[in-house]
Amino acid sequence: MTRLLTALVILLLVVLVTWALWQRSNAADARAELAEQQLAESHDREQKSLVIIDALWENARRLEAQRRALDEQQAALSHTAANRLATIEELQRENATLRAWANTHLPSAVIRLRKRPAVTGARDYYQSLRDAEPLQPTSE
Repeated sequence: MTRLLTALVILLLVVLVTWALWQRSNAADARAELAEQQLAESHDREQKSLVIIDALWENARRLEAQRRALDEQQAALSHTAANRLATIEELQRENATLRAWANTHLPSAVIRLRKRPAVTGARDYYQSLRDAEPLQPTSE
C-alpha cells in the first residue's frame, strides 16, 4: 500500500509540476504577446512621427525658399525705387518747370491721404473704413 501511496504522491507531484510549468508557459506567452503588441504600437507611433517630421522639414524648406524669393524681390524693388528716385532727382535738377512743380505744396486732401496709417490686414482695413474721414472736395 505504501508503494501505491508513494506512486500516487509522485504522480500528483508530476501533475502539479506539469500544471505549474503549463501555467508559467501561458503567462510567458501572454507577456510575449503583450510585448509584441507594444512593439507594434511603438513602430506605428514612430512611423507617424517620421511622417510628421518629414512634413515639417518640407514646410521649413518651402518657407525658406519663399523667404529667399521675397528677399530677392525686395532687393529688386529697392533697386528699382532707388533708380526711379535718382531719375526724378536728375530730372528736377535739369528741368526748372518740374523743379517748381515739385516744390509746390500738396492739396490738403492729398496730405490727409498721406497721413493715414498703412493698412496691413483685414482688421486694419475694416477699422480704416469705420474711422475714415471722408475727403471733401476743395475749392483750390
